[in-house]
Amino acid sequence: MKRLLVVLIVLAVACGPGPTPPKKSPSPVATTPVARPSLPPFPSPSPGGPTPPPPVAVVCQSQVPAGHQVALVSLRGVQGVVVRDVTDINHPITRCGFQGGAYFRFVNSARVSYIVTSGSDLGASGALYMVDLNASTTSLVRAWSYGGYASWVYAWSPDGQKLTYLSSDTTGVTWHLLSAAGDKTLASLGTVPGRGVNLDNDDAMVGFSADGQYVAVEETFTAQKGATTGTPPIQIVRLSDLKQIYLRADGTMATWGASGARLYFRTTGGVLVWEATGKVQVVNPGLQWIRPWPSADGTHITFSSLNPQGNHVVGILDTGGGPVAQATSEPRANPGFLTSTLIWYAGETRCTTTTPCGLGGPPLTGTTYIYDIAGVESGSIDTALYDSWPHNAGQS
Repeated sequence: MKRLLVVLIVLAVACGPGPTPPKKSPSPVATTPVARPSLPPFPSPSPGGPTPPPPVAVVCQSQVPAGHQVALVSLRGVQGVVVRDVTDINHPITRCGFQGGAYFRFVNSARVSYIVTSGSDLGASGALYMVDLNASTTSLVRAWSYGGYASWVYAWSPDGQKLTYLSSDTTGVTWHLLSAAGDKTLASLGTVPGRGVNLDNDDAMVGFSADGQYVAVEETFTAQKGATTGTPPIQIVRLSDLKQIYLRADGTMATWGASGARLYFRTTGGVLVWEATGKVQVVNPGLQWIRPWPSADGTHITFSSLNPQGNHVVGILDTGGGPVAQATSEPRANPGFLTSTLIWYAGETRCTTTTPCGLGGPPLTGTTYIYDIAGVESGSIDTALYDSWPHNAGQS
């Protein structure tokens, strides 16, 4: 349920404070197989499709034990993206490392997906790969010959057996559902017009409800600025019959809660939530959250918002109805749950009257942090957080 947006090459998390590790890639060592229920392989693309860019190199030092909490992060002084075992936050372990790739996601604790493209230009061909870390195998999930805006947006179902994604080419953006039953187009979203992008307001996400019964899309890029008609930015489809059960003409910055079927999203009036009963209600009037990220236990959602000076500050919403808490009054950005009680975020340069923040927003300071929701902030060697596992309550 993690979103992706614009050219944000995903957020990464490693864990906890500690000395800067040497600049090296993981090296393989002998490991003992780990018992875990096996999932069938995800269906491969049909022959005759686009030629995909090759997969990236993956090296594992050790296997991921069943039931462990892991995160996809970048570490200070280490090249690439690593799988970090954060089950014991005081003694985190780097399990695997990737040299290349972007838009990383966990399928489960031992399967990771990522995107590679043939170039950095918009329109470059690309492919989505899945890696089984314990079996040391890589498989192609899908490939495309032209990658337009939002072609990097995708999400896995809680059981890892369905993929929802956005396809984007010169004809427009389409929303898809891919599974063993085939590739189904859920909606045509239109074309992306030429206009400015505001990363604090514009967003694109797809995702499944935690109970696996619904799938949603939320995206603002195909809407003409100031238009009164067009593609609804929020749509929800019931998976049992692929019936569209909810449309909304306004909204952005959506996320599924990590339990049940509750889609949270932002409007000009604040944060609202859609429930499977069809009820839509206000969660927090006036709250203009940015990039919400739910905790795996379903109890909290962290996010950033803008203060009057133009800086981002990190907030924490209690999904049980409690008040919104502020992690710190200091400028912080891009928060995400490393575990259900630990939030990773990045430091941001303070905006002042003498050093105002210009176009593009405040630059990051290069310092990163981990915040315990009990109220303690400490430094982190994780320079980026992309995803963490589990995603939802009950996953192992």
